[in-house]
Amino acid sequence: MIKRILLAFAIGVLATAALFALSFAADSFGFTSLANAFLWQNTLLQSFAPLGNMGTSEHPVYEGTPLNFLAFLASVPLGIVIYSVMAYAVLSMVRRRA
Repeated sequence: MIKRILLAFAIGVLATAALFALSFAADSFGFTSLANAFLWQNTLLQSFAPLGNMGTSEHPVYEGTPLNFLAFLASVPLGIVIYSVMAYAVLSMVRRRA
């Protein structure tokens, strides 16, 4: 069981790292929607962080806050936890069928 937990955690770390890399690559090529899909947990957390409007109401210019940076940092462990739990569930189902 410990072996399965460690394997699921390793899969979660690798999946999060790979999706972060794919997200940054997609964003650098101009595929913003694809980058947001790859890094969905960051997109979700960023939606809760408020943005300050530095422009006028006719021409808004939004600036991030330190909360946006904290949301970005929190998206890493969130992704690891979610993908590890998913990997553990899949490994458990495979174990039962074998």
